[in-house]
Amino acid sequence: MKYTKLLIGIGSLVFLACLAPSVSAAESTPQAALVLDEGVAAHKGLDEIYRRFSEGYKNLDAAAVANLYTETAAYLSPGDEIDIGREKIVATFSKMFDSNKQRNSRLEISFRIVQRQAVENMAYDVGIYTLTSFRENGETRVSKGKFFVVAKPEKDGLWRFQVDGFNDLPKPPK
Repeated sequence: MKYTKLLIGIGSLVFLACLAPSVSAAESTPQAALVLDEGVAAHKGLDEIYRRFSEGYKNLDAAAVANLYTETAAYLSPGDEIDIGREKIVATFSKMFDSNKQRNSRLEISFRIVQRQAVENMAYDVGIYTLTSFRENGETRVSKGKFFVVAKPEKDGLWRFQVDGFNDLPKPPK
C-alpha cells in the first residue's frame, strides 16, 4: 500500500511538472558578457576589458568605456574617419549613451571571441558582438557585428584597447 501511494505521489509530481510553464535557459539567465569559442584561451587582462565594457554599457557610462582604451587608441567605426585618442572616443560613446538616456532606453553588449592571440605585451581578438537595446515602450532590438581589437598592457598593469574596428554582420534572411 505504501509503495502504491509513493508511486501515485511521484506520478502526480511528474504530471504537475509537465503542466508547469517552462522557461528556457536564455530567458531565465542573463547572457554572459563574454564567451570564448573552443580553442580560445582565457586571458585575465583581456577578459576584464570585456567585463568592464559590458558594465559601462549597462550603466551608459561613456567615461568608463573610454577608459578601456589607451590615450592614443585608434577607433575605426564604419563610415567614419579614424578617431585617434581617448578624448574622441569618449565623445563618440557620450553621444550614443546620452541619446539612449534621453529615450529612457538601456543597452547591453556581449562578446564572443572566435580567435585570440596573446603575448606578453600585445594581443588581438577577433569576434562577434551582440548589442541589445531595451526601449521604454518594451521594444527590444538586437544587432550583431564583427570586430577586431588590439590590446596592450599599460604602466598601471591594466590591459587596454589600442585599436578597435567593427562593422555590422549581414541581417539574417527573413
